[in-house]
Amino acid sequence: MATIGLTFIPQCDLLFPKCSTCEAARAPCLKFDNEKQAEIPRGYVLTLESQVKQLKLEIAELKAEKHNEAGQPGFVCERTDTGYSCSPSSRTTATATTESVTSDPQEMVKSMGLVLLESSNHTQFMGTSSGVSFAKLVLASIKHDIPLAGAESPERQRQHRPTPTEPSTIVTSLPPRHAADHIARAYFSYRTPHLPILEQKSVEIIFNRVYDQPLNCSRRVAEHDMFITYMVLAIGLFSMSTRGGSRPQQSEGCFNAALQRVDTLLSYSSGDLDTLTTLILIAQYLVLNPSRGNLWQLTGVILRLCVDTGLHWETETILAFPEALLNKRRRLYWAAYGLDRFLCINLGRPFGIAEQSMSTRLPDPYISEAADGYESGKLEVLHQRLANHIIKLYRLQSEIKHVLYHQIQGATVAYPRPNYNLWFRDIQSRLRAWHDEIPAAKQCDSECIYAQQAWWEASFSGTVLLLHRPNPLVANPSSESLKTCYDTACRCIRAIKTLQREGHITIVWESVHQLFMAGLTIIYCMWQSPQIRESTSVVDFATVSQDCAVALTALVEYFPEAKGCRDAFELVTSATLRWLGTKAEDNGLDCHGSILNHEIDLVRELMPFSTARWQIHDPGSIFPDEPFELANFLSEAAQYHRPWDLTSDFSLDDLMGDFSSIEGGFS
Repeated sequence: MATIGLTFIPQCDLLFPKCSTCEAARAPCLKFDNEKQAEIPRGYVLTLESQVKQLKLEIAELKAEKHNEAGQPGFVCERTDTGYSCSPSSRTTATATTESVTSDPQEMVKSMGLVLLESSNHTQFMGTSSGVSFAKLVLASIKHDIPLAGAESPERQRQHRPTPTEPSTIVTSLPPRHAADHIARAYFSYRTPHLPILEQKSVEIIFNRVYDQPLNCSRRVAEHDMFITYMVLAIGLFSMSTRGGSRPQQSEGCFNAALQRVDTLLSYSSGDLDTLTTLILIAQYLVLNPSRGNLWQLTGVILRLCVDTGLHWETETILAFPEALLNKRRRLYWAAYGLDRFLCINLGRPFGIAEQSMSTRLPDPYISEAADGYESGKLEVLHQRLANHIIKLYRLQSEIKHVLYHQIQGATVAYPRPNYNLWFRDIQSRLRAWHDEIPAAKQCDSECIYAQQAWWEASFSGTVLLLHRPNPLVANPSSESLKTCYDTACRCIRAIKTLQREGHITIVWESVHQLFMAGLTIIYCMWQSPQIRESTSVVDFATVSQDCAVALTALVEYFPEAKGCRDAFELVTSATLRWLGTKAEDNGLDCHGSILNHEIDLVRELMPFSTARWQIHDPGSIFPDEPFELANFLSEAAQYHRPWDLTSDFSLDDLMGDFSSIEGGFS
């Protein structure tokens, strides 16, 4: 008789979250999930629900902390025999029920311990200077209306859902790869003259990772690649204009998409160089679109991080770094330096770091940190050489500003003043040498900003005007300097008009500054120099003045705040032409007061800055002894979020405090 073998298979009694059989066997109780095509724990959903509940509780506590931040109970920590004792301070009036998680003394000690115990070769931030606080500091200088990832509840996100009338809240998705490559070429063609932050090969590698490979690496690396991609697209798109002449909204959408990753990047950055790259890219966008943030504040953070990291001074230890790393440090430092000088010279403010406090060499054009064994191409080498040449111009401008505008307190034993005549001849020869040594940009694309001779002419002319125009050290320039001022200002106006006509204006508000100062310079020279009046016909003066006014009018479409400058310049020009005509009729009769009182009063009303220091009986005193308040007006472009209504009464002095009296002259 055959024996039949039976195998007993225990049945699941469906107890939750584990059945009795699995509990007795101490084995995981699994079930097959059709969607995942894999076995998962039976309590998988319950575990997720409990985690979500805990996260919601933490979010609610954080919101309560933020809501009650002003009335949070403070703690006074005193040292005792057993350690530190923390108790509520006498100033607090809040009850214990309003205390947040972060006000718990044990939580405070735990958080500080995590900071103290973290070991790293990079500079660490303590307390309020921790990574998260640093990220908040940076985000505070960026005007963003979109929520960061995970920062708001779904209900709040629905309340702030973007509409077509709110372009600043739109987030743009990635374009096709061929379009991204085209935008990246525009980025490197138009933007590297000012801030050579990234290498073209490095961006190509990042694009490959974003477009061609799944994001199977760590979250930080993926976020970094996405941030770089979106920032390159945002800045590159800003250099393109639509058929109507406006900037494409996709540029701001890409910037918003990049901002969603800033908090994570800054809080969990792998090093200071990555943090610097993030910040300088944001600043590069704010230079073009200053309404989106506080460029002045962000530049200060960038420069201080450079100093904190030691990028400004190269010791023997640093010089022993690998060439690629050393070159990256140099490139980022000089980008930060260029930002600081660009703002300080245009806004007439003190420098963030003195020239004597730096020893960093310029980047080597032939070294690339993009990939091992990769050598920079001829075009990339040329671009870096041209960028280095621009840095040399910034250093010349810094020297001029230091001598003419920073030494107004008088010489001391510690800070002697150079012999002005010797220095003046020396700086003139070095400026001419810089102009003669501009590398040939024939290999660049015809649309590249490097290939525009007018761009180089405008940059050089602005530096010459900074040297020769009236300043605190030389209030009354010589006749030779006035002649140089007039001729240089005319060339500057024609150069910027050429750039505007051909669509090569890079930074609109900077061009407004250059145009307005050049226009005022030619008017000042006509009033002050009989030699210039004799050698210049009224027709020639009217022509160059009209060129300046036309260019300003064209730029008003992109920078409406420049309308006040344009209107003021037209009034001063009209008054000057009437004065020249009257002088010719009266054979030189001085008619400052009798004819121009009405025009000067109108100018005083329409100028977008305080004109109290103008001498009403001397309309030629356009350059006052104290700083020219155009710097304060332009600071609105780099510092303030809301546009001013130039037709209403307001005082920038109320906003700027007594800052205008810090430096002795406009620069």
